[in-house]
Amino acid sequence: MELLVIPSLLAICLKIAIFLRYHESLRADNLNLGILFLAIFFLNLAELFAIKSEFSQQTEMVILLAYNCSLYFVIHAYINLCFEYTEFKWNVSRVKTALNIVLAGLVLGTILTRSIIADVTPTSGEISPTRVPGDLYWIWQLYIIGGLLFAVSLLIRGLKRTASSINRQKCLVVLISTATPVAMTISTIVLMAMGVNINGAIFMSFSLALMLALMVYAEEKTRLFHLLTFVPFSKERKLHTQLLQQVTDCIAINDDPAAQQSTQLKQMTRDFEGVVVEHVLDYYGGNQKKTASALGVSEATLSRRARACAQQHAKQSSEKTYSTASVRITQ
Repeated sequence: MELLVIPSLLAICLKIAIFLRYHESLRADNLNLGILFLAIFFLNLAELFAIKSEFSQQTEMVILLAYNCSLYFVIHAYINLCFEYTEFKWNVSRVKTALNIVLAGLVLGTILTRSIIADVTPTSGEISPTRVPGDLYWIWQLYIIGGLLFAVSLLIRGLKRTASSINRQKCLVVLISTATPVAMTISTIVLMAMGVNINGAIFMSFSLALMLALMVYAEEKTRLFHLLTFVPFSKERKLHTQLLQQVTDCIAINDDPAAQQSTQLKQMTRDFEGVVVEHVLDYYGGNQKKTASALGVSEATLSRRARACAQQHAKQSSEKTYSTASVRITQ
């Protein structure tokens, strides 16, 4: 077996495992993500048949057309997923209609004419069939690069303007997970336009499979939070570190009670509550009514605990300032 087939086979196996484990998220919870999954799966299959194929040149052309049409659907589904996560509202129905028309035109133009892809070169000595660009091949390049840049710009906008905290978190996950495939796709197209003989499709399939794994895993709230605890400088990682430190302080008990500082259970409980209250308040944009409902307390109780947190922070800030000033005076 050709070694170059292994990445494609691994990518297909990974997609099958993703579907078996998270098929509900793909079928019912998020239709756009399910369509993206299918488009990438067919892209992967077309790539697998193309690698070191022994087919006739006509069959190789069909495989190449199937690969490119699958790629069109991948970009289209990716943009629609970004619309959903970023809560894009500006003329969204007209924009989607225009994108559907462009997609249909590209698919028909690629299959029925030879203006976009003119032919396919023989695979002798090559990794996979190589396309021969037609006169309108630049449309293919423009759609791929333009679609990716448009989707990324939507995600960046969503990080700042999306009302839903969960969708903001998903925008961050999608940006992180697609960074490698997007960079690889744009780099490959640019190098091909410069005349460099390069084929990044084989490694693209595995990176797309990993991207799908992260996106599907992040569909559920608990899994999404757990995933973001690994992202440096994120609020979720900060909260996770704070809570972990407090739990560690609770259980780090010396065998000799007289040899350690006394554990103030009430203070530790208040500190723990303060961290949770601050996080949930921030999650709901400072809305005390929603925060109180989520925590199962009254608004008066929440307000009292929020004031206590603010006073504790002010006290810690003043103590830190005093300590810094004392050090300077000593010096």
